[in-house]
Order: sequence, then C-alpha cells, then structure tokens
Amino acid sequence: MTFAFAQNQTVDQLTSLFNSAFSNYIMPLSLTPEVMSLKLRRDGTNLSLSPLALDQKEPVGFIFQNLGEWEGKKTAYNSGTGVVTKARGQGLTPKMYEFCLPYLKEHGVEQCLLEVIQENKRALGIYQGLGFEVTRSFHVFRHNKADLAWHGHSPTDVTFQKVYVPDWPLYQSFWEVEPSWHLHTAAIDRTISDVQIVEAHAQGSCVCYGIIYPLTGAIAQLAVAPAWREKGIGQALLQQLVSLTPSPVVSVINVDAKGERLLRFFKKRKMAELLGQYEMLWPL
Repeated sequence: MTFAFAQNQTVDQLTSLFNSAFSNYIMPLSLTPEVMSLKLRRDGTNLSLSPLALDQKEPVGFIFQNLGEWEGKKTAYNSGTGVVTKARGQGLTPKMYEFCLPYLKEHGVEQCLLEVIQENKRALGIYQGLGFEVTRSFHVFRHNKADLAWHGHSPTDVTFQKVYVPDWPLYQSFWEVEPSWHLHTAAIDRTISDVQIVEAHAQGSCVCYGIIYPLTGAIAQLAVAPAWREKGIGQALLQQLVSLTPSPVVSVINVDAKGERLLRFFKKRKMAELLGQYEMLWPL
C-alpha cells in the first residue's frame, strides 16, 4: 500500500471511488459527477492535500481535505473519508492522516474538523483514537417534498424576493445556531452561482431568508428574525425554496441539536429524520 495526493484525479474518477467506498456504507450514498463537482467546490476541497491510499497504483481509499478558517484558526476540514470494501481492515484512515499531516502543518493548519455518523461506532473510535473530540451533535432530515406537512396559516403583508448577494451580517443576526462547515457562509460564497437565495420582507425590511441548492434539493440555511418567529413566515419561505428545486426530495443537513426552534420547525413539517452526526475537532 502506498500513498499519494489526489490532484491528478478527475471528477469522474473521484466520483467512482466515492461511490464504491459508500455503496455499502451505514447510509449508502451515490453521487453523480455533477453533484461531486458541486460538493468539491462547496467544501473548498484541496485535492493536492487530499490523500489517497493506493493498492498497486489503484486508489482504494481517500480523505477529501478542505482548508479554511474555523473559529479563528486555520483548519483542515475532512468532507469525506472512504475505503473500498476490499481494502478495509488495514487501518487506512489513520495511515492517510499520518501521510498528510506534515503537509497540512506546512500550510499552517492548527486543527482538523469533520463530521461522523453517530451510529458508526467503528469510525467514531478511529477518530477518537487519532485525537478528535466531539464538539456538537447534529440532526439530519430528508423527505419527499410532495409529502411535507404544511399548516394553514399564511402570513399577510409579507413579500418574497430572490437576491443574488447574501447580506451575511443581517442573516447571522437571525441565526439560532451556527451552520456546519459545508453550509457556512464561506461554502455558500464558494458556490454562489449554484444556490437560490430568497428573502421574506415585512414592513420594509428583510425578516427571514433561506438558501437552497436546486440541483440536490439541499436546504443550506433558513432563519427568521427573532421578533418575527411563530407567524408562519418560515413555512411560507420554505415553500418558496421547495418550489425552486426539481429534486423530488429535500434535505436539511447538520442542524445543531441546540437549535430547538429550528428542529421543532422541521419536525412539524413531518420531515423524516435520518442518522445523526457528530462534529469532531482535533487540535494539532
């Protein structure tokens, strides 16, 4: 087994490797090259720092590494670790980290960040063995948009408009909890041409906003100004977002467990909850 970085891999090759590794995962995944390309851009993936495990020059394992700032520190975010079935049981995840860590440190990385499915005890143990510690607990939702539950209250004197430049200072004042890395402000800015942003306006001001990736049906962010909550505006805006995606399924990934209002909002829409995730951080 040898190790190298993934900068010479095409999107098609990475998609094939990813799908092979996740075909029999605890929550099977299968991406198209188009969705993989969006994922890499959204997360800020640096393929020249993303390690591959090679068996006779054939990639059998990978870690997608993404560099950026997190809580004021230079961070390497792992947006996906995978090992194909035939290569499992060889400790490849720790070995890939061992291979890439010196290069990450050369780039000034101070900490590593990732998410792991809570029920994946084996992966959780591997990351804890490396030095990762749980920092947050997340809820994940996915549901057929035709089956979402809507209450009958429609807000009056509220208008909706698409915008093309996010007003982050305003939007962040609406947050109950902070998004995870792959849906945070920098991720949206990296893929601004791939999202639709809708604002709800009342009394001349923006009082709610939402962001969706139409390609996948992923709702990236949704927040209502504190003074305007419980008035039906959040549901009305969610209906606007859902109408913008051709995907039959919508998802909401990594809602912080501390976001009680937001969680209650999605549960009232009867959105099915999938396996939860932990956010984990490893100070280097």
